[in-house]
This record gives sequence, C-alpha cells and structure tokens, in this order.
Amino acid sequence: MIIVYRPEGDDGPEQQFDMRRVRASEASIVQKATDMTWAEIRLGVREEDPTALRGVVWVLMKRSKPDLRWGDFDPEIEELRCRFDAREVAEYAADIVGMPEDKQARFIAELRFYAADPDSVDAALAEAAGPPKDLTTETSTPDD
Repeated sequence: MIIVYRPEGDDGPEQQFDMRRVRASEASIVQKATDMTWAEIRLGVREEDPTALRGVVWVLMKRSKPDLRWGDFDPEIEELRCRFDAREVAEYAADIVGMPEDKQARFIAELRFYAADPDSVDAALAEAAGPPKDLTTETSTPDD
C-alpha cells in the first residue's frame, strides 16, 4: 500500500509513503504509538483507519525528521489516503481480466481510482490478459 499525504493548504507536491518500506524496528515503534498490532495496522491502512495511516506516515517521516514526535504529527483525516502500489495493481488486474467482460468496466474504473499510478492500470491489464509467461530455468523446478 502507498499512503498519500497531502497537507491542507500546502502548495507542495503530495508525499507518498510505501508501507512495504517500514522496517521491523519501525513497525514496533508504530505498534507502541498506536496501541495496535501490525496486522491491525495493515488492515487499518487498507480501510483508511486514521490511526493506522498516521502511524505509518509518522514513522517513515521520522527518517528525515528524527525529532518528530507522535503528538506533533496530527494531520487532518482528509489529508491521508491509501493507494495500491504496482504489485497490488497487477494482482487486481489479473482478477479483473478473469471476470465476465460486462463486469470489468466498473472494477477497472475503481482500480484506476485506487492506484497510486493510475496510468499503470492499462499496462497491468494488458499484461494480465496476455499469454502466460514461459517458465525459465530460474523459476522452473526440476522433474522428480
């Protein structure tokens, strides 16, 4: 998941924080600050829980601002949003191409809305709809 932080009234570009880049030690810090387990935080980010979003962004912001305290980072709810990263877009695209064609349009529009990079959706759909990739010697298993 990508968390997008766009402070209200800030003319600067939105900031994106990749949840997959949180280190184990940082995850422990977020758990303590939020009083949530990491599983609850992961689910919370997907459901746009304000505490989960805040915790992940806060701990990643601490990398460049080590003095940033939990109480000093209190964004407005509308300033934080979650979006799908490239891997998630590819996974959802594969699901969509397996659906009946008459149902795909709605899900494609939804995927574009939630994708961190909406322009990547068409490429992901094309790849998912293409022929299966050949197994290489690196990915295939020997015959037993």
